[in-house]
Amino acid sequence: MISYIIGHVRSIKEDSFIIENNNMGYLIFSSLKTLSNIEINNEYKIYTSMQVREDDISLFGFFTKDELEMFTLLTSVSTIGPKIAMGILSSISVNEIKTAIINNDIDKLTVAKGIGKKSASRIILELVDKVKKMDFVPVENIELNSKDNEEIDVAREALLNLGYEKNDVEKVLFELKDTDLSLEGLVKESLKRLI
Repeated sequence: MISYIIGHVRSIKEDSFIIENNNMGYLIFSSLKTLSNIEINNEYKIYTSMQVREDDISLFGFFTKDELEMFTLLTSVSTIGPKIAMGILSSISVNEIKTAIINNDIDKLTVAKGIGKKSASRIILELVDKVKKMDFVPVENIELNSKDNEEIDVAREALLNLGYEKNDVEKVLFELKDTDLSLEGLVKESLKRLI
């Protein structure tokens, strides 16, 4: 099993890209979200899932562990294959998927290509208990409405530039949004909680 690949992106297509590692080029199928985060000739760490079928072995790769984790969850649902899971991840964010599952929001999931109400209901039924155990900030809480929005934005940008995952950063900033910390204090406290 290949957990991740570190290498340089050599080409990008509509639904896949090639990453070169040790003189080997790996064809990796991916979501639009991941594809929008990569550029040709830059080096990235891509989290991967190898899917093996009778007639095919394919690699699916993601920019974040969150996306990989959701891909793994979605493909564990009996009627959802890798391509449909990728379609869901290309249509709505990981947090939106989790929130839709928790809130039994079938309509939100049917936004994704290839997902009807029947498939959406099955996803919710099979994943709701697993998602409830996961640590995440519901979508409705991600917009931080606070008098210190500008400081929150600067802190968010700084933390993202340091390489922290967006979901983790949003969660920590949401917890700190009502404190009277200065910008410097906000960043320092966030770093403590993100370690």
